[in-house]
Amino acid sequence: MKVIYRYYESDQGLEELQAQIYNDEHERSPKSAFGKATADQIKQRYINEKKDRLGVRYALDEEGNPLAYIQTTFSESPPQTWIGYPWAMEHCPVEVQTFLYDEMLDYVMKKFPDNEIVMGYFTETWKRQTEFAENKGFVLKDKAFFYSVDTKKVKKASNHEFLVRNGTMDDATILIDLCKTDPNISDAFPNDEEWKSYFGDRVIPDNHVIMLFRDNLLAAAGAPLRGYYDHGILVRFTAIRPGFEDAWKILLQEIAFHCNAQQWNEPLLFNSFTNKELANKVAEDLGAFRRDTQVLYVLQPE
Repeated sequence: MKVIYRYYESDQGLEELQAQIYNDEHERSPKSAFGKATADQIKQRYINEKKDRLGVRYALDEEGNPLAYIQTTFSESPPQTWIGYPWAMEHCPVEVQTFLYDEMLDYVMKKFPDNEIVMGYFTETWKRQTEFAENKGFVLKDKAFFYSVDTKKVKKASNHEFLVRNGTMDDATILIDLCKTDPNISDAFPNDEEWKSYFGDRVIPDNHVIMLFRDNLLAAAGAPLRGYYDHGILVRFTAIRPGFEDAWKILLQEIAFHCNAQQWNEPLLFNSFTNKELANKVAEDLGAFRRDTQVLYVLQPE
């Protein structure tokens, strides 16, 4: 088979091919919190991330049909390289996946030789992905839990000392400041410009930001995102000021109430990448169940 390799270029139809590849593999995998991808989602994500075009590579057959792709992302704090699993169509030769991975690994190791290299998060039961990572010298680093709850069964929060209101564009600065205090989200973006873009261009304009104040101090905030996952409404960000962990449950109750007011009937999805003991307690109190367990792998140095 003749294989053509291409780097990413926007508006060349590659987003559509990438969605086709991912969705083909997704349909052959056990159910998870992840939904299918669309070309528009991929394009917008790459715009938001200012994606390095050399950090996304595709394999096509000689007629231009999709075979596989791989992508990578870099973070400054902590210094990490996120290298993706080489997603592939069912008929894609294994050696094509291996070539994509080997070439991308060589590229990222030369670009950021001191970065920790990680792969994930993906669903624990996705054996093609976990076995690929382990065969390439990765070991399990972390697990994250996704929970699902029926918003109609969540009671509105009461008997608490928080002032609750919706966020507006005037709140962008205090939302960013709040996120920077929460170690679970503080390194999501490398600089203020990208934080401002995230809230100002994407989150606040949706008009679904929920904010909790105590004594005029922003203690917690979050926002639901509808239509991104097949299986429910995702809490797109959660920020809790240290010392206000009791606000998490109330925040989720308020978000659920907000979703009901919008007449959204899908279940609410929330996750925890840290503080799993508290997450389990909050999930139990809300009557949520664990929908998915996702895993992160780290490459062991040779």
